[in-house]
Amino acid sequence: MRKYFTVIAVAALAVSLAAAPSVIAKKGPKDVGSTVTVVPVPSTIEATTTTVAVTGNVAASSSCRKDRTVRFSYTDSVGTTQLTETAVTKPNGDYSVTLPKPTTTGPASVTLIASVDQATRVTKGQSKGKGKKKGHAKGKAKKFNCLGSTAQAVLTVN
Repeated sequence: MRKYFTVIAVAALAVSLAAAPSVIAKKGPKDVGSTVTVVPVPSTIEATTTTVAVTGNVAASSSCRKDRTVRFSYTDSVGTTQLTETAVTKPNGDYSVTLPKPTTTGPASVTLIASVDQATRVTKGQSKGKGKKKGHAKGKAKKFNCLGSTAQAVLTVN
């Protein structure tokens, strides 16, 4: 009987030691998904068109909307052209930029691709005296991993 209790005690100790690191380990940053929209004007490119005005929005949680970099490229049957122009989102996630027209000659279709870079954000911890937020202890900052996303729009070149 004594051996039986010893085996149970050793097994319980082994299980608790295996579970302890997962209880003690710190959680990593929270992954926050996002979606991006892209609206080019005009969507039909004529010979007289010189630029394309692009507006859009990055939809994400409030900590992942502001100051996100949006990169642009044109893709046609020949390949992809990365553009040097970028946009930075406002606090509400909106962005706007003026791009050069595609170099593709018509008639053809060109895809405008907007890509939002991945970013890491850290929110400030609460200062003393303010109300406690659920799950957010005083003085502790939260870390977010804002994931990247892409969107596309088709342009017609005449």
